[in-house]
Amino acid sequence: MKHHHRSAISAAIALAVMASASARAEESLTMADATSVTVADATPAPAPADAKPKGPTLGEILGNSSIDVKGYLDASYISHSQTPNSSVQVFDTSKNSFGLHQAGITVSSTPKEGFGGVLNLTAGSDAGIFCSYGGCSTSGNTAGSGGNFDVTQAYAQYASGMWTVIGGKFTTLAGAEVIDSSADTNITRSILFGKIPFTHTGIRATAALSDSTNLIMGLNNGWDQVTDMNSSKTAELGLTTAFTKDTSLAVSLYSGSESMLPTTTSMVATAVPGAVNGTRTLVDVVFTSNLTDTTTFILNGDHVSQDNVYGLGTEKYWGLAGYLNYQMSEKYRLSFRAEELRDDSGIAVATTGTPPGSNTLKEMTLTLGYAPVKSFELRGEVRSDHADKAVFLDSNLIPQSSMLTVGVQGIYKF
Repeated sequence: MKHHHRSAISAAIALAVMASASARAEESLTMADATSVTVADATPAPAPADAKPKGPTLGEILGNSSIDVKGYLDASYISHSQTPNSSVQVFDTSKNSFGLHQAGITVSSTPKEGFGGVLNLTAGSDAGIFCSYGGCSTSGNTAGSGGNFDVTQAYAQYASGMWTVIGGKFTTLAGAEVIDSSADTNITRSILFGKIPFTHTGIRATAALSDSTNLIMGLNNGWDQVTDMNSSKTAELGLTTAFTKDTSLAVSLYSGSESMLPTTTSMVATAVPGAVNGTRTLVDVVFTSNLTDTTTFILNGDHVSQDNVYGLGTEKYWGLAGYLNYQMSEKYRLSFRAEELRDDSGIAVATTGTPPGSNTLKEMTLTLGYAPVKSFELRGEVRSDHADKAVFLDSNLIPQSSMLTVGVQGIYKF
C-alpha cells in the first residue's frame, strides 16, 4: 500500500511539473507573439519615393518659444469729390487712388512675469504720415515727412507683480481708433484721430490696481518724437476701468512743452531754428458699452490746448466722436460714426485759402464689412464731411466746405 501511495504521489508531482512547464512555454509563446505584433505595428510603412520629411511649422516653433507673430495687409481704393485736407482725413491724402496703405507685422513676447518685448514694423503709404520726428525713413526726418516704412513700436518690457514697465517707442494711450487698420471698424480715420499723437518714445509704467482697473504713468519726448525737439519732456497719466463686463472707461492726460513753427497758419511740430515752445495739454476720454451681444457703442472726447502760438497766445480745439457697431451676422457688420470738431482759431484744420477764425467740422461715416473667412474682410464705405469755413479744394483750387468720400478696402490678417 505504501509503495502504491508513493507511486501515486510521484506521478502527481510529475504531472504538475509537466503542466507548469507547458504553461510557461505557452506564456513565453504568447509574449513573443505580442512582442512580434507590437514591433511590427511600430515599424512605419515605407515612405513614398517623393515624400518630404515633416517637421514643426514656424508658428509652432515660435509658439513653443513664447513668441507671438501676427500681421495684416491693408489695400484700398479711396475716391474724394474734392482734394482732401490731411488735417481732416489724415491717411487719405490722394483724391482718387488705389493704394497699399499698410503692411504691418508685430513680433512680441510679453510674459506676465519677467522680461519681454515688442517689435512692430509698418510699411506702406500711411507709414510716412505717422512716422515720428527723428525716425522717418526720408532725409528730412521730420514727423510725417513721408517714406514707406516705419518702426511703429519697439520697446522692452519688465513685469513683476502688479507692475508692468516698458521703455522705447510705443503707441499713444489716447483715442478710440488706432494705427493698425485691422483693429479699426471704418476705412477712413476720424478727424479726432489726426488731432492727437500717434506714438511716444520714453518710459511707461502700468499698475494693475485690480482685475478691472489699471493706472498708467509715463514720461516721453512728446508727440511723435523719437528724437526730442527740445529739452522738455511730456508727462502722461492714464486710468482704465471696467464698471461691468460690458462697460468700460479710459481717461488719459498728456502735458508738456512742444516746439511749433513760428507762424499763424500751422500747428506742425518742428525743431527748426526760430521755432517757439509752448505747453500743450491733451485730455482724452473713451467710453465703451456693449449694448447687446451684437451692438457696441463708443464715445470719444478730446480737448487740446497749445500755449504760445505765435500771434494768438493759446490755441484750443475739442471734439466728440460717437460709434455704433452692429454685427448683423457671422459674416456681415455695420459701423456708423458721427463726430464734430470745434477749432477756436481754425489753425488745426486750416488749408490754403481758408479764412481766419474759428471753424467747426462735422462728418458722418457708414461702413459695411463682409468677412467670408476670419482672416479676410472686405469693407465698403461712404463718408460726408462739412466745415463752416472751406477747408477743401476742388479741381480748380477753389475752397469748398463739403466733401464726399467713397472707399473700398480689403484687410487680410495673418
